[in-house]
Amino acid sequence: MANYKIVISGYYGFNNAGDEAMLSAILQALNRTFHSPDITVISGSPQSTAETYGVHTVPRFSIGGILRAVFSSDLIISGGGSLLQDVTSWKSMIYYLSIITLGVLFRKQVFLYSQGIGPVRYRVIRIILKHVLNHVDAITVRDKESKGFLQRLGVRRKIYTTADAVLSLAPADLSIGRRILREKGIPEGKKKIGLAIRYWHHSKEWMNQLRNAVCRLAAEEDAVIVCIPMQFPEDEKAAESIGVNDDHVFFLNEDYSIEELMSIIGNMDVLLGMRLHALIFSALMHVPFLGISYDPKIDNFLALIGQKPSTSVQHMDGEKLYNDTCRILFSGLAPEDWKKVEALCERASLNVQILKSLVTHKEENP
Repeated sequence: MANYKIVISGYYGFNNAGDEAMLSAILQALNRTFHSPDITVISGSPQSTAETYGVHTVPRFSIGGILRAVFSSDLIISGGGSLLQDVTSWKSMIYYLSIITLGVLFRKQVFLYSQGIGPVRYRVIRIILKHVLNHVDAITVRDKESKGFLQRLGVRRKIYTTADAVLSLAPADLSIGRRILREKGIPEGKKKIGLAIRYWHHSKEWMNQLRNAVCRLAAEEDAVIVCIPMQFPEDEKAAESIGVNDDHVFFLNEDYSIEELMSIIGNMDVLLGMRLHALIFSALMHVPFLGISYDPKIDNFLALIGQKPSTSVQHMDGEKLYNDTCRILFSGLAPEDWKKVEALCERASLNVQILKSLVTHKEENP
């Protein structure tokens, strides 16, 4: 399996820690599966992606470059995350679907890797999605809701339910985060509550409720709140827009690496997160967490470990968030919840096994 030519498509090169962690996990899997693979990543920041990961890159909107890369490849990976849904943008879904379609038309192996799929509102896009996915070689999804959606859609290919690929990453060194927190002047002796939020298009009421809960936690529980940007600088601005002016609230205002973010989260006592991969980093670092739902993917991930969101942006309940945070600060997650997290990490490794079987079958049946 030497010099296998692979093209990876996804939301890369946009400083989104979740998607970059997904790419890192996929690259680790590929390097375990192939000897010296020839990897090209389609990226919004080609130079940065090339320097960070040591791969070839193609600009996200270079039609000619993408055509050449796909045509000369052996395998196309549509790489993880919520690429195939039209709630965020139907245009982006058509974009990712087009690259998958190119792979099918050029008769390349096409692998959907640990995807979270749906919802898809527009009927014409559902029809296209069904037709295209019935011609790919392998599909792994990160939750049973994605599998159910595809089955109801009429996708007849075997669909494997694994887990988010990021759950296959190794935990980070805690000393990295300790150094960063110390440099930011964050007290070492206090409880640390991590907050990972993003902008969302609902009323300001949810922000007011969240601000009240955060201020109360800082004042009554003698805790510090650490705002962690999973997508910089957007998440920093979102945290600042809550309007908290308190000496106990700290904003991390830098573009951190995946390892640094994991380590920062690993130094928290609890994490409150809207960002899916902030919750996943917390799980990997064995830090108790509470989800704030804005999208079904948050609910779906939490359901895998028997949890529900503490609250949601649509119906923000600051009092419940405060009470849930106090409870988890002092009692943590139940042992059975951590066992479910461990089981998820094992399931994430199935993505690699399915990839290996796909490539082995191709070599045995050229």
